[in-house]
Amino acid sequence: MKYLLLLFSITFQGQVLHHQMLSSQGMTTKTAEGYIISQTIGQQSVTGNSNTKEVVMQGFQQSLWGSFIASNEKAEIVTRTYPNPFKDIINFEFSQLMPNPIDIHVFDISGRLVFSKEVKIENTILTVELANLPRSEYLVQLQTTNFKYYTKIIKQ
Repeated sequence: MKYLLLLFSITFQGQVLHHQMLSSQGMTTKTAEGYIISQTIGQQSVTGNSNTKEVVMQGFQQSLWGSFIASNEKAEIVTRTYPNPFKDIINFEFSQLMPNPIDIHVFDISGRLVFSKEVKIENTILTVELANLPRSEYLVQLQTTNFKYYTKIIKQ
């Protein structure tokens, strides 16, 4: 009976450790041509391969989107996003009028800014056309002088 209990406790501890892992393996190197190559394996989202002018990334990376989205709980203005997933147009509905212009920033899963615009709305609904974006997940930041909101959207 002692051995059976020991076997179960080791298995459960392994599961706890596995689910708390942020990343494992990885390295960053600089080539002779000046490129920085970053390779990481983590848990949450696939970044795939990315090649910018000076940085090459490959693999999986832990997303920080959850911490940004969790900061919405402190906001006094309730925001609803619909439809999500969306095809070309997405709406953001606010619980009160937004008197100041709203800055819209849309980031891809690698953290690159793929859309940015400042708009002034007359009612409580902000409609944004994102037809030019490819199918993927995105992080949206809506910001005014006294309001900041984050949400994850999915383009079909």
